[in-house]
Amino acid sequence: MPDAFRRAVNAGFAVLMVLLLLSTSACGSVSDSVTGLASQTCGAGEIGTPPNCFTAPPTPAAPGKAWNVTFSEEFNGNDYDHNKLTPCFDWNYGSCTSSFNLGKETYKPEQVRVSGGSAKLVAEPLSPPESNDACFEGVCTYKSGLLSTARPRADDGSQYLYSFTYGYVEARIKYPNVPGFFTAFWMLPTDPTHQYQNEIDIIEILGGYPENMYQSYHYGADRNQTFRANNELQNNGKCPMRDFSEGWTRFGVDWQPDHIAWYINGVKCGEFTDSALIPNGPMQLILNMMVDNSWERDWNSLLADQTLVNQLEVDYIRVYQQQ
Repeated sequence: MPDAFRRAVNAGFAVLMVLLLLSTSACGSVSDSVTGLASQTCGAGEIGTPPNCFTAPPTPAAPGKAWNVTFSEEFNGNDYDHNKLTPCFDWNYGSCTSSFNLGKETYKPEQVRVSGGSAKLVAEPLSPPESNDACFEGVCTYKSGLLSTARPRADDGSQYLYSFTYGYVEARIKYPNVPGFFTAFWMLPTDPTHQYQNEIDIIEILGGYPENMYQSYHYGADRNQTFRANNELQNNGKCPMRDFSEGWTRFGVDWQPDHIAWYINGVKCGEFTDSALIPNGPMQLILNMMVDNSWERDWNSLLADQTLVNQLEVDYIRVYQQQ
């Protein structure tokens, strides 16, 4: 190759390298640019914007609308957000809350413990026992954990920490499969008079029947009518029959003007579709673990040992709404 031609080639190559270096310095590499664009979007099956990406609801939004997360507690710190959740029920007048359905538990704030990215609602023996008409035979012998979006106090003008009308609600939980421990994730109207006209049970599980998922809607006068997504024992509607306590499970409900649909791990178990009977006002969320309540007594699903300790664990609680 003639020297003159070689010098021209080398000079051209040097100019090209300089241009490439300047381009890389100003804009980053091609791969960096692609990665940067990818990091600005959530993955398949997710909604939101990084780093706040959430599993999308199992049902699509209506035409022209999109799902948005309007409530989220992820339990990523050493405590839950007290601006979002309270450890007591709606009728807390200063002593928190005692049992529902004549169980043996009273609810104590210290029974909600957050660590390792989840909250633990811990049920353990109470010593000494406490007298309370809400508990079985007027005595609470256990203390347990509860989380709700209710008013922190019912007697000081407190507002509900969170309420919503229509949306998809989901919690990812691990529940105990021990007779006597009862898991409940449910919704009630935000009614300061406590005259709750309807109730949506996202999930109820008797520890002695850990493969049976009870998903219900109670309505009518004094909530005396009930729709169940399943049909008593050995029937989880369209969802599989198995002991979900073996790992984390996503329990959800999609509440809309024309339907209430229940889901387990994204699978629809059943649906209520009488729009005239579906609630249309704001509701609150409750998650708690009962001990030896009346349902468990009726089904002989009771603690074999009154010294047992167990927990209901929750990874997150979320509400999605269409906007």
